[in-house]
Amino acid sequence: MKNEVSRRSVIAVGALALIDATVGDHSTAQAQTAKSDSDKARAGDPLKSRTASCNCGQLRVTCKGPDPERISLCHCNLCQKQSGSVFAVQARFPKEQVTIEGKSTAWTIPIKAAKALPYRNCVTLGGGGSFHFCPACGSTVYYTADGDAARIGVKVGTFADPTFPPPVISGFEEYRHPWSMNAAALPMPGGHHA
Repeated sequence: MKNEVSRRSVIAVGALALIDATVGDHSTAQAQTAKSDSDKARAGDPLKSRTASCNCGQLRVTCKGPDPERISLCHCNLCQKQSGSVFAVQARFPKEQVTIEGKSTAWTIPIKAAKALPYRNCVTLGGGGSFHFCPACGSTVYYTADGDAARIGVKVGTFADPTFPPPVISGFEEYRHPWSMNAAALPMPGGHHA
């Protein structure tokens, strides 16, 4: 049986191949641009400056340089109790990027005390640590982990910046409040307010 190929078929196949190559090249270019933009975003603007502060403004932490690579959301009971919320979100910055101004009071929990708690907690992973809060208004602004002396952790909420990058890791999810990750979907008899 002889296959007949019309000129129209050849042109159509050629056009499809050209479109596929063009779309493929465009997709590859878009992917490369997205990767480049992502790399730039991760590297951050070296001149970028973000300031976290307590409620009264007395204790401030200014972080200059790229956004941190480690931004974590923790559900452990220690973070819940320490933050007064159902989870804590924190970002670790290299010490050389951080300037601390104002007075703080520290709650220090050594590794031995963290291990003695009746629940698993993130402080045991960090080897113990100190949480620094404002002695005037009580807001916890930053912390240090004994096992990570090169970085300072800053509580993301203290930046009060909705453009801050999202967490990249979520820990101790077995302690998570089931409703906490989708508050917008909760029925609110009093309503959802902006």
